[in-house]
Amino acid sequence: MKTMTNTPAQKDAERRPDPGTLLSVRDLTIEAGSKELSVRLVDHFSLDMAPGDRVALVGESGSGKSVTARAIMRLDPDFRLSGTVDFEGQDLLKLNEKQMVAVRGHKIGMVFQDPMGALNPLMTIGEQVMEPLRISGVSRAESERRAKSVLEELGVANAESRMKAYPHEFSGGMRQRVVLAMALISDPSLIIADEPTTALDVRVQEQVLTLMDKVSKERGLAVLLITHDLGTVAGFTDRVAVMYSGRKVDEASVDALFSNPAHPYTQGLLQAVPRIDQTVPRLLTIPGAPPHPLNRPTGCAFSPRCPFAFDLCLVESPELRPSPEGGVVACHLYGASGKDEGS
Repeated sequence: MKTMTNTPAQKDAERRPDPGTLLSVRDLTIEAGSKELSVRLVDHFSLDMAPGDRVALVGESGSGKSVTARAIMRLDPDFRLSGTVDFEGQDLLKLNEKQMVAVRGHKIGMVFQDPMGALNPLMTIGEQVMEPLRISGVSRAESERRAKSVLEELGVANAESRMKAYPHEFSGGMRQRVVLAMALISDPSLIIADEPTTALDVRVQEQVLTLMDKVSKERGLAVLLITHDLGTVAGFTDRVAVMYSGRKVDEASVDALFSNPAHPYTQGLLQAVPRIDQTVPRLLTIPGAPPHPLNRPTGCAFSPRCPFAFDLCLVESPELRPSPEGGVVACHLYGASGKDEGS
């Protein structure tokens, strides 16, 4: 009896996202450097988002989360990308630069972590908020009307007169509102927010997150939030993907991840966060540091820091498989059925 194998057309159908999927990233691999000395920054990353989803991508500095977000927008031309990034039925990795210009800032908006760095100090606030519309051919009068409207929506008082101001005349929190206005003005269906509250004090962080929460719900926006702040994750997103050393190692709903984290790395991240409902003598930390992309260990990249590592972890990199709480996890502690092998 012959063994049936899938044809190329069948394999393409299996990779094709569901009709209701807004963004489907499949096996995204990001490499930098020369071909002779190539550095793999992200290794076979996959993620699905439906319209209105709010997903957090978390991990330590250097885990690959911001690089992944920038790759979705194709902001780094020197990086070599493979895999697929399907957005609204188009593979963004196959588009030319002119076609990508029609996506960036129009269908996908981006909010950067440093608002002062994202704004041109020599251009007025109004000119910068209007810029996406002006590039796409919208008249100046209509652009000004829509810029004033979105700034008012985001709580900028006296928006019409403040449009004539320059970035240095705004506070950090107000600058972040301007950057958010630039991302929203073309009415995108997805916002990628890369550490949007990092440079702000706690009070202003809360204001910005509350504003993002309100606007995303009112507009039905999908939001991909890049952050290392698990407190932000708990209050804003519905689902969390955890990255370590360029790979996704854990993904679950917010409730499942906080109540019963699957991956030892996720457990370590949560143990390092203070909680108001618990009193502990000292917060725990994850020993060691993440490996350099050029010097990843054999097997599981987290094994040198993992308190549960055993022989298999040192020689074989774990694949993503179902976790007990309904998500996915890349860890040898879980068998192919998704149950703890030790149970």
